[in-house]
Order: sequence, then C-alpha cells, then structure tokens
Amino acid sequence: MRPIILAALMTVTLAACSSQPPEEAALEAAAKALGATAVNSIQYSGSGLNHAYGQAYAPGGAWPAFKVTSYTAVVDYGAPAMRVELDRTNPDGVVRGGGGLPLLAPQKQIQAVSGDVAWSEGTQGGANLAAPSTASPNPAADRLRDIWKSPHGVIKAAQKAGTETVVTLQPGGEAIVTFPAAGTTLKATLNADHLVEKVEHVVDDPVAGDAVWATTYSDYKDFNGVKFPTHIVQTQAGFPVLDLNVTDVQVNPSTAINVPANIKEAAAQPAPPAVAPVKTTKLADGVFWFSGQGINTSAVEFRDHIVVWESTNDDALATARFAAIREAIPNKPIKYVISSHHHNDHLGGLRTAVAEGAIIITQEQNKDWFEKVIATPHTVKPDRLAKSPKTATIETVGDKRVLTDGVRTMELHRLLNFSHADTMLMAYLPKEKILLETDAYNPPAPNAPPPPVVSPLHMNLYDNLQRLKLDVRQIAPGHGNLVTMNDLLAITGKGQTRRASVTHATTPPRATLAERG
Repeated sequence: MRPIILAALMTVTLAACSSQPPEEAALEAAAKALGATAVNSIQYSGSGLNHAYGQAYAPGGAWPAFKVTSYTAVVDYGAPAMRVELDRTNPDGVVRGGGGLPLLAPQKQIQAVSGDVAWSEGTQGGANLAAPSTASPNPAADRLRDIWKSPHGVIKAAQKAGTETVVTLQPGGEAIVTFPAAGTTLKATLNADHLVEKVEHVVDDPVAGDAVWATTYSDYKDFNGVKFPTHIVQTQAGFPVLDLNVTDVQVNPSTAINVPANIKEAAAQPAPPAVAPVKTTKLADGVFWFSGQGINTSAVEFRDHIVVWESTNDDALATARFAAIREAIPNKPIKYVISSHHHNDHLGGLRTAVAEGAIIITQEQNKDWFEKVIATPHTVKPDRLAKSPKTATIETVGDKRVLTDGVRTMELHRLLNFSHADTMLMAYLPKEKILLETDAYNPPAPNAPPPPVVSPLHMNLYDNLQRLKLDVRQIAPGHGNLVTMNDLLAITGKGQTRRASVTHATTPPRATLAERG
C-alpha cells in the first residue's frame, strides 16, 4: 500500500503494536474488524421505512414514510455494481404527504447500477420493464457512491485511493477517513472498535443548497466471520430517507447484475442535452403551458406584466422556462411567480425566480420555509442567485386571492382537506375556464388503463371544484398531459363514461420528473 497522509498525529494504541504508520494501521484494523479483505460481494436484506424526498405534508416537516416490507441489496465490489429491490406500501395510520402517497396498490422498486450505467426496473402486467434512470443529473455516480459508502466499500475505496486518502486519528480511538469516490469526497467515521459508524458527503441540492447526505451504521453482528450492521439510517439535508433493520446477510453470494439489452443500447447513444427543449402550448389568448423536462409551468399575460405558475425543478430548468415564457410573451416583465406548494420538486426554481426579480406568491404557511430555502448557501454549485444576490419579496395567500388588471382575472384558491400537502394552491381563469393545478390530478399517458381504484386526491380536487362552483373546461397540470374536465369526471367516476377525452390525442407526452434521492 502507498503511504496515506496523516492529517493529525496522535498517540493511539493500534500504532504501538504495529510497524505501520498509524494511519495505515487504522485502515488495516478496520479491514480486520469488518472482515473486509475476504468480502468480494455482499447481500443484505431486511425491512423498515423509506421516505419521499422533500414531500412533507407541512412546510419544514418530516418527509413522509412508506412501510418497506422487503428490502434486498446486492453489492459487487469488483464490477462495481449494485442492485436494490424493495417492496413498499402505505404506512400505518393516517396517510399524508407526497411522493406518490397514498399508494393505490403495493409497489415494487428496483434500482441498479453497473459501471457507469444506471437503470430502474419494475413489473407491470407480468412483464419485466427496464428504463434508464433519470432521477438526478448523474444517477450512476449517485448509486456508485452507495457502493463505496457501505461499510466494506469504505475500506476498499480508502485503501485503493492511497495517497489521496486522509486519516485523522481522534482521541478515544476513533478515526476520520476522507477519500475520493465516484466524483466526490466521502468522509467516514470509524469508531473505537474500528467499525464504520457514519459516512457523509456534501452535494448541491436545488432546495437545501450545500446539503449533507449521511449514512449511519449501528448494531453490528457477525455473519460467518464478517461484521455487518443490522441497523442502517440514511438522511438527506437532515431528514431521514431510509431506516432499515437488517435481518439477513450473505457474504460473497453469486452476483449477476447484468445491464439489460435496451439499457445498453440507450447508453451507447449520445447523451441528451442537460436541459431539453421546452415545448410551448397556447391554451388561450395570452395563456401558455410549458412542458418538457421537469414539471410543467404556465404563464398568463396581464396588461403590463406576466404571472408564472410554478418555477420548475432547478436553476437550469427554471432559466430555460423563463426564457421560453419571455419568447411567448415578449416585452413584458415576469412580475409574479406563484408556487403551488412547498414540495422540493416545485421549489428548485424558487431562487431562480428571485434572481429574475419576480415576487413570489405562495400560501401563507409557506412563508417562513420559503425564506429559509432562498437563504440556503449554494457554494458546491453556485446558482444564479448565488452569483447575483437579490432580496426576495414573498406575498401570501390564505384561502383565496384574486389577481386582476381589469381585463384579465386569475383566482388563487387553497385546496382544503388535501392530504398531499397542507398548503396547496390552484389557479383558475374564469373567463377562459382554465384550471392550473399541481399534484391533485397527474393525468396518465393517452390510452393508459384506468387506475384500480379512485385516488382520494382526484376526489378531493373534484370536491373542491364543486365547493367553489368553478366552471372548468381545460385542466393544465403540473405533471402529465393536458386534459379536460371530462377526463377528471371520468377518472373519478363522476362522468357518464370512463374514457379519455379527445384532448389526449394532440397533447404532449407526460413530462419526466427530475426527482432526487
């Protein structure tokens, strides 16, 4: 092994009984304690909870949890490759929050990586489906990091990195190991028993800014001479995303994490642009809907300004959307950007809206949380607001607000008793009979089979429209396709027929969500 830099020289017991430098001895002691040298692959299984990224019911609250009934991860350190398969269902008790809750049926998720290719799999109608992963700008790097954040992966990656690894010995026998892996720097804490206790790294998050992702390992047990934790907790930006109780570990299982043929073919194609072209659809005079990569946005022209509905997922996508909006409605400033609710996939462009000089409008409960989001430091990957700071102006809505210039009118209404988010707004244009809504109704692809049961979110939207006596003809959703009120009536069983409207045939395909996790 090449020498490893010693960041802080201290007298420790393990150095006294070894001719190695203390820093090398720390890694060797950890390798021995874990049995890492003998581990080429590992499989661990259990159950617990996993959480929907940034999808809290109330602003700043805990992210909602799914009950994970089965979880199995297979790691091949040589390839490197990893495959995680889990089955999950609704949590016990009252179901509130986003991320797909409530599930209409138990759900299977499969995420895999091999080398520089990442993909997701699932089952539908008995057929196995596989698709390239697009959940983050570099999903393969994200998943490779999970390999090197595992207890045995930490030791293997740190030893392989040689002189790039820094070991800082601590009082009490602990050690901090810092090493490069999968395009970032990982920091692992070894406890006094030389076992990996915690692994952290910092990422750029569109909402949380410079965010710490951490994995904590505890309750180690011996599995055929190899130590492995039986409790694993992962957090992102301080919020839990996985709480797993491990019940079975297999050392050096037969691993065959093969890349599906269609994924190999897709990986061989030129990489798509970082920001896909924006598609602009005119809904009425001065009313436009923008789709493509990320969530959908809308823009409404007033006499001397523009009002934008939603700011999309991140700084790059928001910048592209604002450019498309200015092209559709030239020579007028974007005065307001309305944020429908506080979920992270709808806040990634919030700071970009402030950089545009727009006033933010949101439900009144969001104000304190939005101020925190706008103030987050972004030094890992500076966004537009970090490069050109501006002071944010936030205006709020209780249950209703009306924007008008005497010619155009836009009504903002809060959805009441909405389990997805407590602060959800929708917008209604009474003259045009157009509804702008997000997450209450995410219309499926054309000709998709109807869901097995009626979603309570769909029913809640219908009930709120009835309560407010809104005469809706067109629905412009934040996710999915343009539809009409007839589609909502059909999917809720309130219409005479259960069929897709003609609108489906001419509207753009469902947008791909840029979820992180």
